[in-house]
Amino acid sequence: MFKFKKTLACAVGATLLAAGLTACGSGQNATDNKSDSGKETEITYAIWDKIQQPGMQKLADEFMKENKNVKIKVQVIPWNEYWTKMEASANGKNLPDVFWMNGSEAARYIKADALMDLTESYNKEKGNYPEDLVKLYSKDNKTYAIPKDISTIGLWYNKEIFDKKGIAYPDNTWDWAKFKEVAKQLTDTEQGIYGFGAPNDTEVGYYNAIFQNGGKVLSDDKKKSELNNPATQEALQWWADFSLKDKSSPTVAQTAENDIRSLFASGKLAMIFDGSWVFNDNASNEYLKKNADIAVLPKGKVRATVYNGLGNAVSAYTKNKEAAVKFVEFLSSKKGMEIQGSTATAIPAYKGADKKFVEATKATFNTEVFSEMLEYGVLRPNGANFNRAESTATEDLAPIFSGKSTVSDATEKAAKDVNDILAE
Repeated sequence: MFKFKKTLACAVGATLLAAGLTACGSGQNATDNKSDSGKETEITYAIWDKIQQPGMQKLADEFMKENKNVKIKVQVIPWNEYWTKMEASANGKNLPDVFWMNGSEAARYIKADALMDLTESYNKEKGNYPEDLVKLYSKDNKTYAIPKDISTIGLWYNKEIFDKKGIAYPDNTWDWAKFKEVAKQLTDTEQGIYGFGAPNDTEVGYYNAIFQNGGKVLSDDKKKSELNNPATQEALQWWADFSLKDKSSPTVAQTAENDIRSLFASGKLAMIFDGSWVFNDNASNEYLKKNADIAVLPKGKVRATVYNGLGNAVSAYTKNKEAAVKFVEFLSSKKGMEIQGSTATAIPAYKGADKKFVEATKATFNTEVFSEMLEYGVLRPNGANFNRAESTATEDLAPIFSGKSTVSDATEKAAKDVNDILAE
């Protein structure tokens, strides 16, 4: 059981009861339907991304075709509620049977004995997943979640804005200097158009700049913040200067009203950094489908993009172990991964299955760049308590982007606060 404040767990638990999460089939109140009895077994598959729901439902449907006595219920819990609800469910030993796990939370759930040991299931596909992702969900040579997908960050750009200015589209020759130059050239404040969107954001923001500049977010042992590292500070200053100095990015006040993605979708931003996972969202927008495309990120001192990958986990408390494990094994199989790729849901983590994603998406956008950038991808920072540390750091760094604090002062405060959290 997690050692969280009882008041928090109880308060959220009440919300869960109202939302029906506690009836998902894995906790103490679950109906004990056993798949080997011939009766129908219902298991819940909890995810946080509504964009991926159709793809996950297709996977569930394919599994149910082969397993007539198992019913999969795909449940979407929004990201801003997901981990709060998972914590409360873990405290009540009432987690969904199968659910998405990420690297920043895995260590806590493993330590709390909330995840089933999936080593035997993983071994059936051993060698078919990136080792860095496998390690995210492992401890003491045991695997507690099997990688689901892999993501990288690309440079999404608006062809219409480039064409009107007569400027060539981004390509793999671009470096930081070229990127800054073109961002200024594309900015037309009278029309409300900016060359780039540089928000106070991490995975789709300045983490990429930090790694391109040879900086770090965390020490290699994940015990110390590196936000006050000189190379990291230099990258943050470079990022902040888009809005504060160059005026080629909207200000934080402007993006508080309309976020970066909304501005890009409405033709007000020429370029943004964003992830491979937004493909379906952008492809469903007629304006972006016609006018947007993707390139590799510009090169700093080195080439880098943040990469990450979710895992599929099984609750240690499930009363439907056989069905839950069998479902995860299907999700993790080559067949399951190729279905995920062919639905353009996300880039499959299974080696070679990324081709299915590219085949399904390349006619719309140049999605091949996401796979190309894996060659120099840097794993998203992670570790025990990192989600909370990152949230605190994001708040501490905010004054940089509003011009109310120097990079030096803000990063020193952020580093201290992060170190305090990591030391808990």
